[in-house]
Parts: sequence; C-alpha cells; structure tokens
Amino acid sequence: MRKIDENKKEAITQAVFQLTKEVGLVGLSIAKVAKIAGVSPATIYVYYKDKADMLSQILIGVKDILDEGQEEIILSVSDPLEQFKKLLRHLIDKWTTYPKHAIFMRAALENPSEIAPHGIAYSNKRAEVIVALYDRLLDSGKIKPLSQHLLISWTAGGIMNNLLYHAQMGTQPDDAEIQQMIELSVDAIKKNL
Repeated sequence: MRKIDENKKEAITQAVFQLTKEVGLVGLSIAKVAKIAGVSPATIYVYYKDKADMLSQILIGVKDILDEGQEEIILSVSDPLEQFKKLLRHLIDKWTTYPKHAIFMRAALENPSEIAPHGIAYSNKRAEVIVALYDRLLDSGKIKPLSQHLLISWTAGGIMNNLLYHAQMGTQPDDAEIQQMIELSVDAIKKNL
C-alpha cells in the first residue's frame, strides 16, 4: 500500500473546496479534483474509495473544525435563549474564520446524495447538540412553536446566507452587523409576550 502524503491529501481537500464554490458538488468529479490538486486520479483512490467517500471524509473533517468547542460554549450559560445567542455567535465566528469549510458544509447538506452515508450520519451526530438546544428552546416557552426545520432555516440558515454573500465579496461582517444578525435571528423565533 502506498504511503499517505498529507500534503497531497490537503491539496485534494483544497481542490474540493474550490470546485464546490465553482461548480457545486454535483459538478465535481475525481478528474477535476485531481487536475486542480496536481495529482493523478489514481492518487485520489489511495485516500478514498470513490467520490462519495471523498466528500464524506472531507465533511467529517469540516464538521470537526466548525463544531469544535460548540457544546461547551452553548452550556456556558443556563438560559436556553442565551445559549442560542452563544451558538449563533460561535457559528458566525467559525464560518467567518473558515469560509471555504462553511461553503462546503452547506453544499454537502444541500446535496446529501453526493455524500456517503457515514458522512451524513457523522454530521447528524454532531448536530445533536443543536437539536437538543432547539428542544430546550421549545420547552422553555420563550420561542414560537415552530418546527426545528423552520427554526434552523430562519436563524442559522439566514446567517449562513449573509456570510456566504460576504465570502463571495471577499468581505467580513463587522461587529455591528454580527450583532444585528443575532438579534434578527432571535427576533424571528422569540415569542411575543
């Protein structure tokens, strides 16, 4: 078996990030990845079984990076609404620090058929912390009784859209805009008492 060259593996990952932004996951192929990474297609098969496995393994690495410290940050306060604000701030910080990773993660979640099942399962497992937070929010009675899908779409989804805009423009949101994103997200789901 050939020796694993971490530089080549990283070049493959960076090529996947580039192609995800340029052509999306569906338009991405082993041949295109190999060309951009400067390796042969056969080299990719040293690291991955196929395209779905490659995307799955990259998703696992991306989730580890983007979700690092998330549970500790959420649980650093006891009020579910404050936990939610901390989560949003954490997501914004991670997504602005790692925009290529965030773009890839979104594409992977929007195209699950392109990802091997073990990658989706891992992503879902990592998301259990957020699912539990949404359950606590609903149980607290402080937010509208919406489905988790709507809660995520109107909060993290909206923030992701804004941050993707910044990534495409090569800009970063300032502190005032970050605070506004968090406030808009909270206002969208908070119960009017």
